[in-house]
Amino acid sequence: MTTLAELRHLLEEACLGFAEVNIRRMFGCDGFFARDTIFGLIWKTGRIGLKLPDLQAFEEAMSLPGSDPWTAGAKVMSQWVLLPESLYRDPLALRPWAQRAYTLALNAPSAKAPRKAAKKTPKK
Repeated sequence: MTTLAELRHLLEEACLGFAEVNIRRMFGCDGFFARDTIFGLIWKTGRIGLKLPDLQAFEEAMSLPGSDPWTAGAKVMSQWVLLPESLYRDPLALRPWAQRAYTLALNAPSAKAPRKAAKKTPKK
């Protein structure tokens, strides 16, 4: 079995050269972000997960033997795929998947859109 630290190192290696990648804790695990948008994680059960919001990319990843949807408790996390462990032995095969998830995250609409100021109610 691959340790969480080894999985993190594998995903870091797969992301070498990607601009604006940072890693921080999220969902109780190491999250990989493109700017401020998460695209990957090291799930605490010992799996690498990627967020693939493009339906074709998601279906392709799910069709890989050994892929699973990411579940947190009873909840299935939409657009997330836990990659097959066979990719952990082949960093060259892991990189294109990391690239797809990273690119989709970079092109995602920003979740931090400016908010309108609240209207002040005049005092009576």
